[in-house]
Amino acid sequence: MGARRHGEGQTLHGSGSILTIGWDMAMGKIAVHGFVNTDMICQVDAFAEVDQETEVSSLQFLPGGSAANVAVGLSRLGKEVYFLGAVGQHAYTSFLLDSMEKVRCDHIQIVDQASSGMVLVLVDKQGLRTMYTYPGANVQYEVNRVPDDFCLGLDFLHLSSPHLPIADQLFAWKKKKPQLRISFDPSSLLTKKGLKPLQALLAQTDILFVNRSELQDLVGDRGVDLALQDLHRLGVKEIFVKMGKEGAVYSSASERIYHPSLTVKAVDSTGSGDAFAVGVLYGFSRGWDKKKVLQAGITLGARVVEHVGARTGLPHIGEWGG
Repeated sequence: MGARRHGEGQTLHGSGSILTIGWDMAMGKIAVHGFVNTDMICQVDAFAEVDQETEVSSLQFLPGGSAANVAVGLSRLGKEVYFLGAVGQHAYTSFLLDSMEKVRCDHIQIVDQASSGMVLVLVDKQGLRTMYTYPGANVQYEVNRVPDDFCLGLDFLHLSSPHLPIADQLFAWKKKKPQLRISFDPSSLLTKKGLKPLQALLAQTDILFVNRSELQDLVGDRGVDLALQDLHRLGVKEIFVKMGKEGAVYSSASERIYHPSLTVKAVDSTGSGDAFAVGVLYGFSRGWDKKKVLQAGITLGARVVEHVGARTGLPHIGEWGG
């Protein structure tokens, strides 16, 4: 099943001027790779058990995909962001492309004879969720179609739940540009595979995003401190651990910072981890100290859970003081 690039050499969406208000441009150009999906969000009173049925009280179709959420979030805050991802010819293609707002879509690919990704999200009264993902065209992105010199102009690459063979090719960009900084949010789809398939990538990771269960998937039930030490020994430079209601932790080889969560009325936790990444990457771009970076992640993650949908609570310039 072949892929053809959509709109090579031009910006498909958001071709006007890109706002850069408030940004430290030392960070330069950023690209984001991973999934762009249609989220079918169903609100239920409680999750059904096996062989049981439950009624859906609300049904919404919203744009999502962890990488696309991060790209849109950063773009809303003024960053010029390139999205590296794929959609299919079938199932919500135009809807997904239009949802990218001002994100640069020069290197989005449309995959022939394929459907775009879709996620069925069930959300209960407490705002907790379960997700069922159909990857579709997302896993058919062809890195070799991206111009060879593209990565040379990049300062930052964020990978969110990438297909492993694609991630290997994108991490290889560090050979072309050693100073390229890569942040990696593997999600449980990858961490459930265990440490071995991810070890080579983690050794090249500058910033790692995981939650507590994903941390346990990688290094076992060793407690957060010991687990972080293990990952730093593997080569991960900086780590953010999302712990839900307990807050979050930042860790480097020489520093450990904890920040408590914010008290909010949780409606839907979909996209909260992506919003956390937006806040952190925004903070890095501004050159903030790590305590303020961690606070930014928690603040944006909290904003998102107060709304239905992964992007509804993501702020635009002027809506969040930062």
